[in-house]
Amino acid sequence: MKRIIVPIDFSSYSENAFLSALKIAAKGNSSITCVNVVTSSLNWEKFAKEEKEKHQDILDLEAESNDKLKAFIQDHRSPGTPIEGIIEVGTPHEVIVSLAQKQSADLIVIGAYGKGYIDGKSIGSNLQKVLRMAHCPVLAVKKVLNGNDLRKMAFASLFNEESKPAFTRMKPLIKQLRCAVHFLFVNTPEKFISSKESEHKMQKYAIGQEELIIHKHVYNHLDAENGIIEFAERNNIGFIAMASNNRKTAKTYMIGATETVLFKSDIPVLSVKFE
Repeated sequence: MKRIIVPIDFSSYSENAFLSALKIAAKGNSSITCVNVVTSSLNWEKFAKEEKEKHQDILDLEAESNDKLKAFIQDHRSPGTPIEGIIEVGTPHEVIVSLAQKQSADLIVIGAYGKGYIDGKSIGSNLQKVLRMAHCPVLAVKKVLNGNDLRKMAFASLFNEESKPAFTRMKPLIKQLRCAVHFLFVNTPEKFISSKESEHKMQKYAIGQEELIIHKHVYNHLDAENGIIEFAERNNIGFIAMASNNRKTAKTYMIGATETVLFKSDIPVLSVKFE
């Protein structure tokens, strides 16, 4: 992996995301781009200098954010990991997704909550939109990942053919971390299939993935999301990976599951949308 994007709003959650990204970058030759977004509905990028000078409030916020981001990077520098800081003006989730595309980012690491988070609320709205729009994997964190967290990943899936491209886009991260992958099929009363059939699905899915260390599990639970969390907690899983489906018929279930797992657990979640 060459490039990791980390949105920085100077909250504790964005700092946790940055520190987690540093640990991931240290496992390979990745560089990190920290981006702070000055929120505005104006099409700032298209404004000429004369037009921008009419909005002194935004210019002041840009200058303040630039100073703060420089100080943040200076305070968190790590030998061997190139780090750059970028200040943008616009809608946060749009800027983050656009920057990831421009830089051909391999990963976005983002805090599950943003600045001004109130305890008990759902995950941040910007994160929800980044999860839906980003073409690269998105790792959402509440806490700082440590070395042990990076050793074990659970990939929770229905193991159908449609999700394979999403899993493929996770592989650069898996290889960089050299982590063990635990295929997880959660069987629920509502969508129950036999263990033999679910194991066959996972076995077929693993064909062509021989370079990875893969363990296969069928876990029975009343509902998928709590089953994923319970399995991860019982097996000391460092982070959970899920594929989010863009199709209208399945969008609510798959993305809803990702958000629910994020909200209910402190375990980081890696999400990749279907193409």
